[in-house]
Amino acid sequence: MRPIDEMLCAAQGRTRFHMPGHKGRLGELPSGLDMTELANTDDLYAPCSGVAAAERLLARSAGAGASILVPGGSTAGMLAMVLAFVRPGGRLLMRRDAHHSALSACVLAGVEPVLLPPGADLALAARTTPCDAVLVTRPDYFGRVEPLPRVAAPVLVDAAHGAHFSWWDDPAGAMRAGADCAVESAHKTLGALTGGAWLHVRDAAMGPRLRRALRMVMTSSPSFLILRSLDDARAFMDAHGREALARLVGLCDATRGRLRALGFPCPSLGDPTRLYIRTDGLGLSGWAALRQLSSLGVEMEMADARGVVAICTVYDRAEDFDRLVAAFARLQPGEGVPSFPAPAYGERAMSAREAALGAARAMPLERAAGAIAARSVGAYPPGCAIVAPGERFTPACVDFLLASRALGATLFGVENGRVEAVDKGE
Repeated sequence: MRPIDEMLCAAQGRTRFHMPGHKGRLGELPSGLDMTELANTDDLYAPCSGVAAAERLLARSAGAGASILVPGGSTAGMLAMVLAFVRPGGRLLMRRDAHHSALSACVLAGVEPVLLPPGADLALAARTTPCDAVLVTRPDYFGRVEPLPRVAAPVLVDAAHGAHFSWWDDPAGAMRAGADCAVESAHKTLGALTGGAWLHVRDAAMGPRLRRALRMVMTSSPSFLILRSLDDARAFMDAHGREALARLVGLCDATRGRLRALGFPCPSLGDPTRLYIRTDGLGLSGWAALRQLSSLGVEMEMADARGVVAICTVYDRAEDFDRLVAAFARLQPGEGVPSFPAPAYGERAMSAREAALGAARAMPLERAAGAIAARSVGAYPPGCAIVAPGERFTPACVDFLLASRALGATLFGVENGRVEAVDKGE
């Protein structure tokens, strides 16, 4: 029996508006190139030949002082970035809707997260709140792009969804926009295999420190097939990226117009290749629309209460967009979209590291008020941490999470209705 192969084969034949960005169009994997570190194959952690040359080409494309190939995904890149830039005991300023790997990085690095509500002004907060670095998510899942703050502390960018930005002028890629360090998921929007990411740093002198940190959080046997796919993705974009992106933007703009004509608003929020398609005007939550679209053979990346998100890349074809529009034309009206309550957040009670790495016990979410979270808990999407490790569940937090679940949201950090809380041994 081969259950994973059977599962994946059964999932074929769909129209894919989700990651990975290659959309299954890279061809067969050449298993003969799946190798290890040899005298003539280079070493990711001490590169001197092929890997080193690939990273120099990548840095030139990204406008970076130095770049590092990361076959462990943006999560590994995030962990390395925080470890390299924020010393133990330091403070990292970020919004609560940062990727959960940012909180994991704080735990591993012994860094205290300073959490701001979604939408908070990071530049203003950095001027009034002591911090050792500022973390910005740019772009976010919906394609929103914000200017990077001009602050005294290093600006770290989670650009997981912006790997393609290096091959057009506007919006600018993270490094050209002023980042000190950035991580990008090439597998999300380009032609790299899943797990393929990049780290970029402005000051090339920080490169060795970043690479040492990366070695601590990633396998000592990195996949050469993923490394190869990262270099291939960069090479393709260097040769064809500008015209391929221009074609893609044209397809996305035309699709927005066709969807609007059907009654589905689809505003461009910054990244012209990301489609956020509103379905609430049809009385459909995004989750309900997601289910209908899947039944029609179109798989989207994600949904929220008001709409769905499509990841569009240079590997999408005109017929893919035709099938997307045709599926939306067949959506059946819903019974209305629920109104979500205003979020309430946890209150800091102990360090994130102490809470996450200490003893923990599971308890029903309904009875969590007063307990201290041992892991992040929130509603997905957009993945905002309502309660972070080391924060106390307030009654308002619990009420918000229960209400969100009842309205259709998926809760993360909740398993079988239970959350992990710090065990004080009482």
